[in-house]
Amino acid sequence: MQTKLWQKIAIMLGLTLALLIPINMINNLAGERENRQQQVVNEIAASSAGPQKLFGPVLVVPYNEHWTEVVETLRDNTPVRDLVQRVETRYLYFLPEHLDMKGDLATETKQRGLFKVRSYVVNFSIKGDVKLPAAYGQPKPQHGGQLAFGRPYVGVALSDMRGVLQAPGLAWADKTYAFEQGSGLPVEDVNGMHAQLDDMPVEFGETSLPFAFDLKLRGIESLDFIPAGKQTQIEISSAWQHPSFYGRFLPDPQSQQIGAEGFHALWNVDALASNVAQSINNLRSINGYDSFGIRLMEPINVYSLSDRASKYGFLFVCLTFAAIFLLEILKNLAIHPAQYALVGLALAMFFLLLLSLSEHLDFQLAYCLASAACVSLISVYLSAVLRSVKRGATAGGLLAALFASLYALLQSEDNALMLGSLLMFVLLSMAMLSTRRLDWYRLSSVD
Repeated sequence: MQTKLWQKIAIMLGLTLALLIPINMINNLAGERENRQQQVVNEIAASSAGPQKLFGPVLVVPYNEHWTEVVETLRDNTPVRDLVQRVETRYLYFLPEHLDMKGDLATETKQRGLFKVRSYVVNFSIKGDVKLPAAYGQPKPQHGGQLAFGRPYVGVALSDMRGVLQAPGLAWADKTYAFEQGSGLPVEDVNGMHAQLDDMPVEFGETSLPFAFDLKLRGIESLDFIPAGKQTQIEISSAWQHPSFYGRFLPDPQSQQIGAEGFHALWNVDALASNVAQSINNLRSINGYDSFGIRLMEPINVYSLSDRASKYGFLFVCLTFAAIFLLEILKNLAIHPAQYALVGLALAMFFLLLLSLSEHLDFQLAYCLASAACVSLISVYLSAVLRSVKRGATAGGLLAALFASLYALLQSEDNALMLGSLLMFVLLSMAMLSTRRLDWYRLSSVD
């Protein structure tokens, strides 16, 4: 029985569109698994310590203004003036003149089922100095009252205090003070710690007060910094080979090193380039300050790669169907639409195998096993459909080349457009050259 050429093409197009359903289902499955990965990250963060953001240290001096206010009230319809004593508490914030932070970061892996989360422990050595003006800068009373300065303290804001493993104490002006809960800084969306200092008399002149402390901190995935100093220098070293630097400031290119032995990064930030000094009296959210940080990237995200691979599924089906259809025409064969459908389902199965195997094996090995299984299955099947082992092996070789091209696209995201366009040009050239002598007008049906 003969089938009109246009009818066969219409059936193939319908099969191709129908195969989008299982391919999209596999694509959605990859998204669900990635969402589950993020849920595991959130669960681990809820039970231990999450991503960390560090701001400080900042010297805080509380002070009260006392003044007398005349309040007029009515008593028995007679105006009466009373003197009421008012008190208002305000704060002075002094940023470090110089802030130097050095950290040695070690990575760990937390696992829950198939899902892994990258965590870290960083040992900080923090030092610097605060330049304190005479009489605390002589703040002006807002109500013409008397000022009374309270006990100063040094505050450090931190996203998750559960990550503090060690904080021995603050060395301040030749004396050590213990840290306590609560940052005492004007940020409401993070916790932190502070160290109460000894009272400092108002009469002292301008002075520079050195400080130093160590901090051992645990977190997951990312570590953020807010440059609290007028001159801030942060230096981080680690054996982790895949850091991602982001935020308002990037490390100095001359000092940045990333290699097989890990990474080393150095930031130098001037207060003129940051909004911290201008905003510290107004902002109430730590997210409003300029920040920068490090994200511990996984070298291969199997879910994003599986998602990207499945997006090429439609192209795979189209190219495979087109190749089989050309063989059908050139060799005068009769291939049933059900056979096309089985080949398409085998191609869709590749993406499901890739997703499931990559959760247990290295992505490269999972890709090789999944593609080898599908190529072998389709080659054996087409050997019978095309009535020739040689034709089946040739089709399998072309399909293997297609899988190899897809792997190159996945591994080279920056060059994906160029490689993809070259691949399509080569395939189109092969189709045009192989059918250049074909008389399409005389071809009205296929067996």
